[in-house]
Amino acid sequence: MKIRKPDMLLVCLVFLGAMFAVEAQAWNYLQTAAADRQEDLYSPSTTQSKQIEKVKPKKIVKCKPLVSGPELTYALTPKCILPPPKTRGWEMTAEALFARTKGHVRYYKQYAGYYALGTYDIDLNADMGLPDHNVIGTFTAAYRFQPQWSLRYSIIPMALEGTGTTGANFTFGSTTFTSGQPTRVKWERLYQRIGLVYDPIRTVSSRVSIFGDYVRLDDKLSAYQSGCCAEVMNADLNMAIAGVEFEKCLKTTANWSTLSIECSAGVAFGDEAVGSDVSTGLKYSIPMSNGRTGFIKGGYRYLTYKKKYSDARSFDTAMDGGFLQMGFVF
Repeated sequence: MKIRKPDMLLVCLVFLGAMFAVEAQAWNYLQTAAADRQEDLYSPSTTQSKQIEKVKPKKIVKCKPLVSGPELTYALTPKCILPPPKTRGWEMTAEALFARTKGHVRYYKQYAGYYALGTYDIDLNADMGLPDHNVIGTFTAAYRFQPQWSLRYSIIPMALEGTGTTGANFTFGSTTFTSGQPTRVKWERLYQRIGLVYDPIRTVSSRVSIFGDYVRLDDKLSAYQSGCCAEVMNADLNMAIAGVEFEKCLKTTANWSTLSIECSAGVAFGDEAVGSDVSTGLKYSIPMSNGRTGFIKGGYRYLTYKKKYSDARSFDTAMDGGFLQMGFVF
């Protein structure tokens, strides 16, 4: 028993020494992990200061630059715009009218107190044999001397000729032409117009113009029958024509080409005669360098002039059909 008690005492001492060594290491660990002030280690958890989090800056996104150049200009302008007029500029056009020509003429020479063989109208196509389908050219030049004023000149030279046998007997002048005989008929006309054009209304996409022109027509109708005779009728007209023009933009492309509709209507009067000039069509304008513009236009046109000089002399003509026009603005 004496031997066991020292052994047990020794074992207890070793166990207690180990316990104190563990406690000492734990104390040193807490001290190392503690805050600067030791008393904070034992303070309640609610009094401990919270860790301050850094505010994350928002990512800056750079804005893309606006589109520049023609695309930006086109995006900021109206969707449909007519080519602007150029002050002190010229406009030249050439037109081909695929016309159906028709008309009637009355021409008798008075002698011995009566008219030769009565009076009646002669059909230019059916009786005289003139072709009823022809291509007629028109040339126009316009000069814009003010932003809203233009000076315009137009000319239509025409010469139609029919050869063969006439469809019926007809009296022209003092001669009766017999059907079935070789006959030559020629109609020559020089049509000229000159006047002013005023634009009272002009917006980005539309235009309204008023025009007043002086019209001069010189007609010469001659008939010749081989082995018989020949007759010539000369006629002229000095008239005025007034009317209105309208143009409306339909579409403008990104390269500034423009599709528009253009209409014109005029009434001729004076010199005891009447007439008209009506047209409508689509116009396609193409921009060129240095402010110049080219265009093509296609549509329908109708022209008519009529004058009765007397019971023995009158001239009634009409031309209508599709046309194709090309122009240049500079």
